[in-house]
Amino acid sequence: MEGPNGENPHPEPSWLDRSNGAPRLAASRHRETGRCVFPRVPAASPAAARYEPVTLSSHARLYSHTVIHPNPKTGQAPFALVYADFPEGVRVFGRLDLPEGARPSIGARLEAVIDESADGSAHYVFVPAEEAVP
Repeated sequence: MEGPNGENPHPEPSWLDRSNGAPRLAASRHRETGRCVFPRVPAASPAAARYEPVTLSSHARLYSHTVIHPNPKTGQAPFALVYADFPEGVRVFGRLDLPEGARPSIGARLEAVIDESADGSAHYVFVPAEEAVP
């Protein structure tokens, strides 16, 4: 979907990597220290030359969580927010989608899922991963 001047109303977010087919989370690794940061440092950033792009694994481990209980007047159900640790050495903050009645568990294996809407916008969420997956 295009805006009135032909521009994309939802430009590609810096955290999204489509280079290998399926969309994945994108980070950057400092060329000297090896430290990863999320989201990816944009190419237009003055610091971009000091970083190289990194595509994150699809799986992470739950580091920490909190459950938000919105005011009952909003009609929103409680939801979990988490920090997830990726094998690439970066910690990512995001929402955790759990089946109703399930509770987050520190150390649980998570999968990062990219949700793309019909209007061209995208966001990511974490979901519990099958423990049988390597």
